[in-house]
Amino acid sequence: MAGGRLRTLELAVRLAPIALRFSLDDSRYRRNRGRVDAERYRRHAARAVDAFIGLGPLFIKLGQILSVRPDVLPDPYIAEFSRLQDEVPPEEFDRVKPLIESELGRRVEDVFDEFDRTPISGASLSQVYRARYGGRDVVVKVQRPRARERVEEDSAALRTLIRYFGWILDPSIRFSLRSALDQVEGTAYEELDFRMEASNMEQIAASISRRGIIIPEVIHEVSTERVLVMEYLPGIKITNVEALDAAGIDRRRLAGRVARLFMGMVLSGDVFHADPHPGNISVAEDGRIILYDFGMAGRLDRKTRISLVRLYRAIVEGDSEWTVEALTDIGAVQPGADRRLLRRAVELMLEEARGKGIAAEAEVQELLRAAGRAIHGFPFRLPRNLVLYVRMIAVLEGVCKRLDPEFKFLPILSSTLREEGVEAEMYREEIMRRVGKLARSLEDALELPTLIKEYLKEDDGDPGRGLGCLLPGILAGAGASGIAAWALLPGIPYAFLATGAGALASGLAYCIARRRAR
Repeated sequence: MAGGRLRTLELAVRLAPIALRFSLDDSRYRRNRGRVDAERYRRHAARAVDAFIGLGPLFIKLGQILSVRPDVLPDPYIAEFSRLQDEVPPEEFDRVKPLIESELGRRVEDVFDEFDRTPISGASLSQVYRARYGGRDVVVKVQRPRARERVEEDSAALRTLIRYFGWILDPSIRFSLRSALDQVEGTAYEELDFRMEASNMEQIAASISRRGIIIPEVIHEVSTERVLVMEYLPGIKITNVEALDAAGIDRRRLAGRVARLFMGMVLSGDVFHADPHPGNISVAEDGRIILYDFGMAGRLDRKTRISLVRLYRAIVEGDSEWTVEALTDIGAVQPGADRRLLRRAVELMLEEARGKGIAAEAEVQELLRAAGRAIHGFPFRLPRNLVLYVRMIAVLEGVCKRLDPEFKFLPILSSTLREEGVEAEMYREEIMRRVGKLARSLEDALELPTLIKEYLKEDDGDPGRGLGCLLPGILAGAGASGIAAWALLPGIPYAFLATGAGALASGLAYCIARRRAR
C-alpha cells in the first residue's frame, strides 16, 4: 500500500507540468480551431513522449493508443506521439534468469543446449534472446520481472490522479482519457499472457497459410505464461531498403503484398496482427514475408467488420450522415452526444479531406489529422479493437511508404475489400437495413389517415369540418412519405427531408388547432 502511494506521488510530480501544459495547449487549440504554433506544440508533445517512455510500460502503451485518438490529442501532439515505439533498454540477464528457471522448473543450462545472454530486442514488457533447443535455433521471449505488478500499480495510480486532479482537463478529454486507459489495460494484460500470444500465432498462421507468409512455430513444451519459445526465423528487416535492393526484391510489389496481408487478416480472419512496426516484419531469402510478435492482436466480429466497411465507404463518398450512422453502429458515439454538432464536425472533416485531395492521395495520417481538427474534444468511447485497427493501418502506411514513397493506402484497401467480398456483403446489409427503415416509416405513414380520422371525428356529423382537414391530411401523408423515402436514401439533400417534415408538421398542427377551436 505504501509503495502504491509513493508511486502515485511520483507520477503526480512528473505528470503535473505535462498535464498543465497540455491543458493550456488544448484550450488554445479549441479556441483557435486548430490554428496554433505547431512547432511549439510539438516541443511540448516531445517532452510528454520522453516522460512517458521514462515512466514505464503502461505509459508507453498509453502513448501508442493516444497517437490514434484525435478526439484526445491536438494534431501536433498526434504527429509526435505517432513516433513513440516500444523500445527500451534491456534488463540485466541476472534479473531475468530466475524468472525463466521459475517458469520452466529447471536451470537454463539444463533446458537449452545454448543460451545467448545478450538480448536481440527489448520492449517495455518483455525481451528476446537467441538460444538452441533440441538441436534447433530458437528465440526465447521472456517477460520482464515485475511487469504485471508495475502495470497494475501504475494503472491504479493514474486512475487516482484522474479522479482527484482530472478537473484541470476538459470534461470530454477526461472522459476519453478514461476510455483510452481501459483499452491500454486490456491490451497490456493480453500481452502479459504469452499463452494468448501463442494462440494468436497459431490462429493467424492457419488463416493465412496459403499467402506466402511464414510465422514462427511455437515450442509448447518449454513455453508458459511468462516464457515463450519459438523457432528462429532470420530475414531482412522490412525497412532495410539497401539489403532488399541487394537481394533483388521489388519494393513496390512488396509494399502492396504487406498491405494486402494485414488488411486480409482484418477482413477475413478472426484475429489480426495489430502491431506491424518494422521490427515485427522481415523478408526471407525466397521473398516470403515473416511476421513476429503477436502479443498485440485485435479481434473483429462480423458485425463490427461490416460497420468498419460502412464507415470507410461513407468517408470515401463524403457522406456525413452515413459516417455518423456508422460511428454510432460501431459504438463510438455516446447516447447523449449532440449528433447535430457531430454531423457538422464530420462535414468539416470531409470538406477538408476533399479540399486537400486526401481521398485521392490516400493518406491515412492526413485523414487522421483532418479528423483531429474536426472532432477534437468530442467524448468518444472508441472500442478497443477499433483503436487497434486504426493504429495498425497508420503504422502500416508508414512502413509501406518506406518501401515505396508513392504508396497509396486506400486503393489497396478498396481492391482488398472487393477481393475478399466484404464490400458486396456490406452493400447487401446496407440495402436490407434501409429497406427495413423504409418499411417501418411507410407503416407509420399508412397509419396516419386512420389516426387523423379518429382524432377529427365529428360528433355533430357536420361534413364541412371533416373536409376542412382534407388538404392538411394529404399534406401530412405526403410529408410522412417523403421522410420514409429519405430513410431509404439518406444521400438525398436535407432540404428534401425538411420539406417532408414541414408538410407533416403543418398538416397535423392545422388539424389539431381546428379540433381545439371547436
